[in-house]
Amino acid sequence: MPEVHLTVGESKIKQFLNKKPLETVEELIWNCLDADARTVSIELERNPAGALSGIVITDDGHGFSFDEANEYFPEYGDTWKKKIRASRTRNRILHGRNGEGRLFALSLGPDPTWESVAGSGDDRTRTRVRGNRLRPLVWNIDLMDAAGGSPGTQFRVRIPDERRLRSLEPESAVPRLTARLSFYLLAYPEVTITYDGYTLDPRDVIEQEVDLALELPPEYASDPNPPKVRFVEWKERVADQKLLICNGRGEGLLDYGSPYSYSILSFTPYLIAERFNELSPREVHMIPMADASLLHSAILAVRRHVTQRQREISSNVVSQLQDEGIYPYDGKDLSETEEAERQTFDLVVTVARSALANKLVPRKFQVELIRAALENDPSDLHAILDNVLALSDEERADLTQLIKDTHLAHVISSAKTVVDRLNFISALRNVLADTEKRNALREIDQLHPMIASNLWLFGEEWHFSQTEQGLTSVLAQHLSRLGQDVALENRLQSVKRDDGRSGRVDIVMFRGIGDEHHTQRLVVELKRPSLRVGSEELEQVKSYARAIVRDPQYKHGKGKWKFVLVTYDIAPEIEYDIRQEDREPGHADKQRDYDLWVLTWGQIFDDAERKLRFFQKRLNYEATEERAHGSLAKLTEEYGIGLSRKRNEQAASGNTNGVVPGQARRIGTAID
Repeated sequence: MPEVHLTVGESKIKQFLNKKPLETVEELIWNCLDADARTVSIELERNPAGALSGIVITDDGHGFSFDEANEYFPEYGDTWKKKIRASRTRNRILHGRNGEGRLFALSLGPDPTWESVAGSGDDRTRTRVRGNRLRPLVWNIDLMDAAGGSPGTQFRVRIPDERRLRSLEPESAVPRLTARLSFYLLAYPEVTITYDGYTLDPRDVIEQEVDLALELPPEYASDPNPPKVRFVEWKERVADQKLLICNGRGEGLLDYGSPYSYSILSFTPYLIAERFNELSPREVHMIPMADASLLHSAILAVRRHVTQRQREISSNVVSQLQDEGIYPYDGKDLSETEEAERQTFDLVVTVARSALANKLVPRKFQVELIRAALENDPSDLHAILDNVLALSDEERADLTQLIKDTHLAHVISSAKTVVDRLNFISALRNVLADTEKRNALREIDQLHPMIASNLWLFGEEWHFSQTEQGLTSVLAQHLSRLGQDVALENRLQSVKRDDGRSGRVDIVMFRGIGDEHHTQRLVVELKRPSLRVGSEELEQVKSYARAIVRDPQYKHGKGKWKFVLVTYDIAPEIEYDIRQEDREPGHADKQRDYDLWVLTWGQIFDDAERKLRFFQKRLNYEATEERAHGSLAKLTEEYGIGLSRKRNEQAASGNTNGVVPGQARRIGTAID
C-alpha cells in the first residue's frame, strides 16, 4: 500500500483537527467547484437511531489521477491552483490557493477517503486516497481497477458514534452554506449544489439587488448595452469576495482587487459587460490591464453605494431606537468626546443589529450596557457583547476588530485616560491639602501603590516600565546611606512594627527601560508627606546616587540614571540647590551618568497637568470639584485614603502584609 508523507511538521497539521464541521464541509465543496464540477451533492448518512454516521460528497468535476494525487497530497502550503489563474476546463474563478482544503477533512472523522475518476476514454483511471486522523502526516494512495463512468470525485468520511454534529443538520447548514456560496452560484448558474436533498438557491439570501450606473469612459459609453455593476446585498454574510468581472450573461470570468469586507453589510459587486462575451481565456486575464479605466469606474461606484447604504442602515437602526425611547443620546451640546462616543455607539449597534433582542425591555438593557461600556472602556466592549448578544462568529470578529481599529474608540479610550489622570491628580491634591489626611497618609499600603500604578507622573515612558530584579542587590547594598527607615518597594511586605502594623518608612521605587544599546533607570524616593526635606535628606540621596553609579556593575554601562526625591514641602536651606539658574526647577545635581531631582508633589502635579492640557482642551474637560470628590471617593474605597485617623489605625492594624486588596488595579492607563 503506497504511502506519501506531508512535507511539514505534525504540530502544524494538528491545527486542522479542530476545524468546525460546517467550515470543513464548505471547504470540501470549494474543492469540488475548483475542479469545475457542475453538480455537487452532499449526502448525510444516518444510523438506525437517526444520528449522523457519515458524510458523502460527490461531484462531476475533472477529478484527479494517481500521479496527480502523489504530486499534490504530500504538499503543504502549495497547490496546483497557484500555477494557474482560473479553473482548468471552465475558466472559473478559483477559491483555494493555500493547499490546505483536504486537511480540513481530518476534523470530521478518523478515516476520510477520496475516490476519483480522471481522464477520458481508455486513459481514464480511478484513484483512492485515504487519510488517518491518528497519522495526520500520512496519505495512502492506491491506483484502483480501470474505471468506468464519468470523471468526478467522491469523498466519504465516517462520523464517530460519540460525535453530535448538530451544525451539519440541514435546518442549520443549508442557510449558512447558501449564504457562503451564493455569490458563486449567482455568477455560475449552471452549478447546482444539493445538501441532503435541499438545493442551495442564492435567491433565498438576497436582501436587495440594484444595478449601479457607472461614470463610464467615452470608449465604453457608446456600447449598445453599456457596462454596469450589479450590486447584490446579502441577508447573511457571504465569503468575503472581490469585484467579479462577468460577461453580458452575468457569468463570472475573473475576480479583481482586494476582498470586500464591511462590518455593516455583506455584498458582492458584479461588473457586467457584453464586450466580454466572446473573450478567450488569455484575453480574460488581460482585462485588468486592457480595461483598467472601466474597473476604476466600477470600484468608485461600489464605494459610493456602500457609503450610502451604510448610512441608510445605521440611520434606520438609530431611528428605531429613538422611536422606542431607548436611544441614549439626545444630540444636544455634546462635547467632542461624547460625539465620538455617540458615533461609535451608532456603529456598534448597527453591526450588532441582528443580535439585538426582539422585545423592548431586554433590548433596552442591551443598549444601556453598550453605552456604559463605551463610556468607561471601549476595549471591554466585545466581552460585554459576548455576554448580552447572541452574536455569530463573524459578527463577533467584526465588532472586536471595529473597537480595536476605529479611531473613535481610540478617542474615547484616550478621553477616559485623560479624565482618570486629571481626576487622580485632583483627588490627591485634595488629600495632601488637608492636614489631617496628609498626616494620616501611610506610605506602604496607600501612597506607594498609588504612585506605583501611576508612574506616568514622572514621564509617560515610565508607565510601561518594570521593576528590574537585578537592581535589588545593588540598591540594597547602598540603602544604608538613606537612613534606617527606608525600604525598597519589592521588600515592603517585611516592613512591620512590633505590633504587626505597617511601619512608617520612606520607599525607594526603581524601574528600568531600554535595550542593549542604552538603558534608562528611574529611582524614586517617596518621603512621608509630614517630613520637610532639607540639606540632610538631599546629601543622603546624593551620596546614595553616586555610590550606585560608581558600583562596578554599572560604572561603565551605557545608560542614564534619574533619581527623584519626592516630598510635600522643602526647607529653605536647599532652595539654592534646587533653583539653579542654568537648570529646571528641582534639578539639584547634574552629572554625566545621572541626574538628581528634588520635587514637591505640587511640581509633579503641575508638570503632569501641563502635559495633559492639550487633551484637556480637546476633550472640553475641566476637573471640577464634583469630579475631584468622585475620584476621592474611589481612592477612599481602593486605598483607604480620607478615612478618619481612628479608621486609618483600624485599617492599618488589619492590613494584609502591607498590600491592600485591589492594589494591583490601575487608576490610569496609557494614552493610545
